[in-house]
Amino acid sequence: MNPLKKVTNLSLPNIFKNINIGKIRPYVYSFYIILIVSIFYNLYYGRRIIPGVSVAGINVGGMTFDKAEESLLEKESQVSKNLSFKKGSTVFLIRGDEIELEYDWESSVVSAFEIGRSGNFLIDTKDKILGLFKNINIPASYTYDEDSLGIKISVVKNEINVEPKNSTFVKTDGKLSTSESSEGLKILEEDFYENIINSFDRMEFSDFDIPVEVVEPEIKKSEADNFLSIVEGLVLKNLEINFGDKKWILDSDRILALIEIYKDEKDAKAKLRLNNSELKKLSGDLALEVNQSPRGKVVSTDGDKVTEFKIISEGKELDENKFKNDLHSSIFNNREKVTLTVNIVNDSNDKNKYGIVALIGEGTSHYAGSIKSRVHNLTLAAENTSGVLVPPGAIYSMNDSVGPIDFQHGFQSAYIIKGGRTVLGEGGGVCQTSTTLFRAVLNSGLPVISRYPHAYRVGYYEQDLPVGFDAAVFQPSWDFKFKNDTEAYILVQSYANIEENSLTFKLYGTPDGRKVEISDPVVSGQTPPPEPVYEDDPTLPKGVVQQVDYAVWGATSTFTRTVKKGDEVLYNDTFTSKYQPWRAVYKVGTKE
Repeated sequence: MNPLKKVTNLSLPNIFKNINIGKIRPYVYSFYIILIVSIFYNLYYGRRIIPGVSVAGINVGGMTFDKAEESLLEKESQVSKNLSFKKGSTVFLIRGDEIELEYDWESSVVSAFEIGRSGNFLIDTKDKILGLFKNINIPASYTYDEDSLGIKISVVKNEINVEPKNSTFVKTDGKLSTSESSEGLKILEEDFYENIINSFDRMEFSDFDIPVEVVEPEIKKSEADNFLSIVEGLVLKNLEINFGDKKWILDSDRILALIEIYKDEKDAKAKLRLNNSELKKLSGDLALEVNQSPRGKVVSTDGDKVTEFKIISEGKELDENKFKNDLHSSIFNNREKVTLTVNIVNDSNDKNKYGIVALIGEGTSHYAGSIKSRVHNLTLAAENTSGVLVPPGAIYSMNDSVGPIDFQHGFQSAYIIKGGRTVLGEGGGVCQTSTTLFRAVLNSGLPVISRYPHAYRVGYYEQDLPVGFDAAVFQPSWDFKFKNDTEAYILVQSYANIEENSLTFKLYGTPDGRKVEISDPVVSGQTPPPEPVYEDDPTLPKGVVQQVDYAVWGATSTFTRTVKKGDEVLYNDTFTSKYQPWRAVYKVGTKE
């Protein structure tokens, strides 16, 4: 048989003759019906949102763009946009305007129109069919201020969160015991935040419960009780710490504060150790007494250029790791005396390594009218601070440099701000030193790490500059600090001129091309002082009136500093000082 002949007989008409038209007719009709429905569907919904689509729970299917936007705007007008949630009987409220919550319905409708129009045939067909039988809900488009919402959430966390309380050792009326432990409470932040965002997405602001979890204490009372007799033995005897001719005694209360019970992560057993925060506090107190920063001095200059610099003394620093080990051994083992060890800091005769080549900033203040003890204190503080070398990357602390401010270290009684009054106290006038150094740091472009304004305006600091250029120190909490962010050391050097009632700080180092711009302060919110107070004083003769505190207006001062290096902005700082109004106080004699 000829194979070519066989193929020739399979003509197109012969193929159709073999097809059963009756069997395929339903499929043909179905195809045409689907085609017609699809044509009408696409024609009708060509400029409308496909059926079944909702935005924030509001059905916009089948609507035109304008109609959908109009419906969403109408729904928004009926909603308060105030989000409330509760924990027990306490209800918290976040107002929409407080967090700048704004809905963008135009973007929301655009997103709704994109359903079924992605350009992917399979996905679009699926969405169109799904919309006929099921709701397709998309979240609303909106914006809000994240910082404002974060602040509101933080307020709620502060109200709800409760830290678990571990059982600790306490001493009452000389008797040692253990405190009760208690459970804590913590907001499940991810769930809480998700609930808030879901409320925004759906534009539903009904109350919801704040999700929380109970936090068990790490150390329960029964565990602490097991160590009670051991701790009683540890605190019976005082502990002595020595350094040269200095001596400190830790009594039973201080030793007890240094002991804590904790859970070992390896075996989950309760054990005793040194309390890290109390140890740091003790180390800090001792460091103030024994630490000595390296000291240097600029001997001569040519303009701003340093022509001669020398090291005048090496530095010493408490070896905190050795102190920790020795203290632990003394408390928990042998109870021997602890002798402090110090390490030599920057023990080098190579003065070139410090990079003290030029003046990088200076500041001056005047103190005319100061009493003698105040002048003595500010001059002594300036001497103690002068010569400190600050390594690259290090943070300078004025409290550390000055050392303890008390009578034992040469400071005298002068006026200080304490307890809402101006009173005589140890070291009055030292703030003149911190204020002057603050001005030098400002002009040098170095970053300020810690600075506290005074409680009220002090006339000394406005003799040469406007209000707001001051810095207070009060040991141990208030400190003035700056960071050396240059690649060389920085030398802090002071110059006191008692005849001119002036104090100057100069900072030397290696200039790196930074430029400093400081704005004039903006003074606002000025408030008059309260009415004066007259207090009876039985030590003054009757009829004698003596003023002991002076009225000062309150105000807020704000200035900015921009530090640039070429076209690069290194720092944009804003310094705000809020000074409270200060009343005059008079002592009225009552002595007959």
